[in-house]
Amino acid sequence: MGLLSKRTIQRWAVLLLSCFPVASFAAGTRTIEVNAIGFGASRNEAIRAGLSSAVGQVNGTSLSATEQTESATLVAASANAKGELSTSNMEINVESSAATKTSGQIDSYDILSVSQTDDGNFKAELKVRVFRYDTPASSSRNRLALLVPESKASSYSLFGRMSTSTAKDALYRAIEQHLVQTRKFAVLSRNDLDAVSNELALIASDATSRQEKAKLGRVLGADFILLPEIISASGATTSETVKITGQVKTSSYGKLVIGVKVLAAATGEIKYSEQFSATTSRSRREPLFQAVANKAIDGVVEQIYPKRIVKATAGKLIINAGGKGVQLGQHYDAYAVGELIVDPYTGESLGGEETKIGTVKITKVLPKMSYAAAVTGSGFESGMVLRKSSYRGRPAKPEAASTPAKPATGFSLPFD
Repeated sequence: MGLLSKRTIQRWAVLLLSCFPVASFAAGTRTIEVNAIGFGASRNEAIRAGLSSAVGQVNGTSLSATEQTESATLVAASANAKGELSTSNMEINVESSAATKTSGQIDSYDILSVSQTDDGNFKAELKVRVFRYDTPASSSRNRLALLVPESKASSYSLFGRMSTSTAKDALYRAIEQHLVQTRKFAVLSRNDLDAVSNELALIASDATSRQEKAKLGRVLGADFILLPEIISASGATTSETVKITGQVKTSSYGKLVIGVKVLAAATGEIKYSEQFSATTSRSRREPLFQAVANKAIDGVVEQIYPKRIVKATAGKLIINAGGKGVQLGQHYDAYAVGELIVDPYTGESLGGEETKIGTVKITKVLPKMSYAAAVTGSGFESGMVLRKSSYRGRPAKPEAASTPAKPATGFSLPFD
């Protein structure tokens, strides 16, 4: 391939953006039709450039930061007055375009036209159909990578000897199950990477179609990292003989303490750090792990995504949470969120000013949402924040506001 002029190289980047979705789906893959223009030193090079730009329009383009250069060495000879020859070497560096990389699969393409430009190069106009894999809608949520729990102990005495690996697996499964149930995050498993890698290797092989290969390069990166740690775990069953009756009385007690950290993946900044514990009077391990996992995940989710009223009608309230994250009969205090408060030292938002409106009770739980009814107070509206209540049947008088409650302007989350 001959060297191109700098002007021609720059024209290679010209794209004609006009995307038209085509109704062609295969397991999350669809075909996108785009028009593209390519330039090259030959007809084939211009077509290849056009195809590359089409794939870049659909699946993205990456440019190398370092420009490539080609060099050539020339030998020059000259003669002096005596007829003696002398030679010298001269190296000439010729700059070429930065490397361009695209990733994607082409279904088919039509050549609309190929013409020669004034500088002797070629211009190709194409209509190209490119495969694109669309990630699930849930991938638009904040992405949280769940890591394998850490532990400093070699084993635990929890109703019998329990190896560290078994304890870590039990906690991981319990956290993963409840975290997915909240439906607030795109949960990324980092415990199953071998299985994911094997599947991607199969997709990349000749055994799968070109449509399937559109899934390559779509593994999601995390926004946040959830790092659990087992701090302590102990449990035993004791027996005691009652002297008067001779009966043997047994009792069990177990306690599990874990720590949870949430880190920003891009910076490593610790966004949340807390300890949680759970106890049991039964000699069973699984409920203990599930109880402490539920507490931990509820704590994380409440900090990031407090429950809210999403619809308020006469005598019926709809809450944006369901599944195992909400219990039937549970009480919540409802707060109207007003003006945002800003820390004068850091300039960070401290959240909105909150005014308690009343208490509600969960009356129905669905997988994605729940229904509630007012127990105390009135004037419940969409957007109000809900927090767990200590209400036990005694009427609670709402806080008196010195000024009328301001319209909700949003709720600042600790991760913002």
